[in-house]
Amino acid sequence: MASRSKDTSNSDDNQDTFEKLDEAYAESSVEEQLLVYWNRHKNQIVLGITVAVVLIIGFQISKWWSAKTISDRGEAYAEAGDDAQKQAFADDNSGSDLGGVAYLELADSAYSEGEYSSAVSLYEKAFKAFEMIEFKQRAHLGLAMSRLQAGEEGNASKDLESIANNSEYPDAARGEALYQLSVIDWQNGDFVSMLAHQDRIDGLVNAGNWQGKALQLQSSIPELKELVEASAAGGETVLEN
Repeated sequence: MASRSKDTSNSDDNQDTFEKLDEAYAESSVEEQLLVYWNRHKNQIVLGITVAVVLIIGFQISKWWSAKTISDRGEAYAEAGDDAQKQAFADDNSGSDLGGVAYLELADSAYSEGEYSSAVSLYEKAFKAFEMIEFKQRAHLGLAMSRLQAGEEGNASKDLESIANNSEYPDAARGEALYQLSVIDWQNGDFVSMLAHQDRIDGLVNAGNWQGKALQLQSSIPELKELVEASAAGGETVLEN
């Protein structure tokens, strides 16, 4: 019983002390209250400020380093004068759009010189490097045409179909792919498929001059012209092989 009474007495004393401290704190000035708050929480405050400063500095360093990297990469690209230097630059920066541009230049050069197998490899690397759709579709078309010239008609046709079906690509690129597919159909004597590809060109709003090119073929190839006239008349024509 004595022990319980003693515990109760201590509890009451503590309560009185807390109440007196609260009263003193309430009656103190703002400066004194801030000092008390600082003494109680200074470790947490210092830690929080330190973390915030570290995060801000880290973010600024990251931005600076990113800008510096882009600037340095641009200078290195500008200094790459011959094909060997461009190849080295492209290989070192194969994960960037600028590295893709270097691959694209090398691929275009190889294609113009008739080195279609080399062009295939370079266009493929450019296609993988690019994130910007404007560049990516350009490399994709180059890859398809290089494969076609290298005798890889099956792979070329798959690439062209992929381009034609990609709604993210501009209509001009899709129109060119469809036109090239129609030329492949012509070479294979498949005029029905040829007309189907050209009809798809006609459905593109901004296909550019590819619609005109398709019309030229329709008026100059007898078998295709026959199909067009039959389609316009609402009939069907069986072409003789």
